[in-house]
Amino acid sequence: MTRSIDLATIEALESDSFNLATLVQLEFDTVIRFTDWARPVTALSNTFPSSSHIIDYSSFNESSDLRVGTATITLSGSEQTYISLFLNNDYIDVRARIWRAVLDSSDAVIGSPILVFDGRISGYQITDTETESQVQIDIASHWKNFELSNGRKTNNNMQQLYFSGDLGFEYAAVTQKDIKWGVTS
Repeated sequence: MTRSIDLATIEALESDSFNLATLVQLEFDTVIRFTDWARPVTALSNTFPSSSHIIDYSSFNESSDLRVGTATITLSGSEQTYISLFLNNDYIDVRARIWRAVLDSSDAVIGSPILVFDGRISGYQITDTETESQVQIDIASHWKNFELSNGRKTNNNMQQLYFSGDLGFEYAAVTQKDIKWGVTS
């Protein structure tokens, strides 16, 4: 991802002492923002509230290789907000952005936050045990559907959707699984 880092941020990163906060924005109909910093962070014309529910982030690696970039955010599910957010909303392809912000000693952002990941939510997992609950959010770059092949399924329900009354695929689910097309015996 091509980006520029402003001079103030570069100078702060070159110093012996700086603080680094992660800022997350999930762009549902009602945008969700949070940070792993101990106090709210004001950046990008928004306030990112501090969240004690952040458990882990995957590392954000960049490469010049052609590949789909992915990231994972793990949140505590003890607060039902995150669980209900995914169970009650369309989450696939919701934009998710992650920045790193350099902070001074008074929690003010130095320069501009650095965008480290910009992608779409591709899935989630809720894990409940007797002692804890977690929500893992999977994010992938916009290239995740590059090789996706769209089209119709060969089943009776899809056939009825387009050609009501046509029974050509009525028994498609029980036919032989290994059909060799174009092979003569």
